[in-house]
Amino acid sequence: MQQAVLQQSDVLNMKALGGVFTIVFIVIASRLSDRLGRRRVLIWGNIVGIVLAFPVMWLLEMGSAMAFMVAIILGLSLVQGFTAGPYGAYAGELFPTHVRYSGASIGYQMAAVLGAGFTPMMATALAAAGGGSLHLVAILWMSFTAISLISLVLSQDVSKREIHELS
Repeated sequence: MQQAVLQQSDVLNMKALGGVFTIVFIVIASRLSDRLGRRRVLIWGNIVGIVLAFPVMWLLEMGSAMAFMVAIILGLSLVQGFTAGPYGAYAGELFPTHVRYSGASIGYQMAAVLGAGFTPMMATALAAAGGGSLHLVAILWMSFTAISLISLVLSQDVSKREIHELS
């Protein structure tokens, strides 16, 4: 595996550009979720996330600035845009209107603490265990995404229901 030698300022600039792409993909995914249904867009976002896990990690292992930028656009911008964009509306619609904000917030905050909070430590440990290779990180990414995908497949899309039907 080649050691990445990118300047900190270059990485920060590429991450900032990736953030712009993320915003664009969030808008696209959110608009699509209004037309096609939130669940459907989230399912496809998760499928794309699973498919791209290894390619994104391979791109990161290349050590070049261009490969890093492509990895950011695919892994951060595209996947995150299509999974985060429709999520707020989807999560809110899972709960009756009288507990909607509390239910969605509690679920989101618990996931952030129990899942996302430990992910950087797990990824670092897996990269170290893999001798610097990111293949174990890709497996972790795929595992978490598969859990989300299974949950989505087992859930209902209520985005087309009238608000009085949800309470």
